[in-house]
Amino acid sequence: MNIEMLIEKYQLNNAEAQVLRYMQENKRTLKQMGIREVAKQSFVSTATIVNMSKKIGFSGYSELVFFFQNELTPPTPPTYQVVSEHELQQFTHLLTKYKDKRIMILGFGFSQNLANYFAESLNLYGFRATANGHLEFLRESVEDDMLIIVISNSGETRRLLELTRTAAEHRLEVIAFVGERYSSVGSLARLTISSNTYSPRSFQEFAPSLFFGTALNQFELLLSEALKSIFN
Repeated sequence: MNIEMLIEKYQLNNAEAQVLRYMQENKRTLKQMGIREVAKQSFVSTATIVNMSKKIGFSGYSELVFFFQNELTPPTPPTYQVVSEHELQQFTHLLTKYKDKRIMILGFGFSQNLANYFAESLNLYGFRATANGHLEFLRESVEDDMLIIVISNSGETRRLLELTRTAAEHRLEVIAFVGERYSSVGSLARLTISSNTYSPRSFQEFAPSLFFGTALNQFELLLSEALKSIFN
């Protein structure tokens, strides 16, 4: 369990963070100690421990202790269904390469919501990601300093296509999450992750829009595998 990530993700206060760190350091003896002893040793109340446990997604103290003692790892979904081994390898390579550099994520409309989510997820693990829609500041001097991630259902959004071309002209590496692999944006990217769900019919009334959910799943699977490689 990455304690510091949980503290940051759930915005734990000092007392909550203190007891969580204590539990991590003493996880082998938590069951024998009991909640009152943990509270005493951490200089917090038992209510603080219970509230902290619920705040980070557990039903209470007992479930959190069980998790610590067993170091449970959620089962990894079958990645072959939505991303290929090649895509996993390339995504991991690019994220490793740009671990300490800038990452800009571009999206418009509904894709902007995904861009914001991608950026926040990456920043949670120490990356320098920004969701933006402007590349006017690009200069030759920033080559190799930035990774661009583009999100577009059709892969033909005019503004995104312009920005992707600008990035390509400056020889910046681009990862494209698109609904159509052979779209204009997809063809310009260093790595193209396609949901293969785009169709003009998807814009008809009551038609399901599968791109955004699929792209989110793809990103989560790719990020999970990349983080294992980078931090393990």
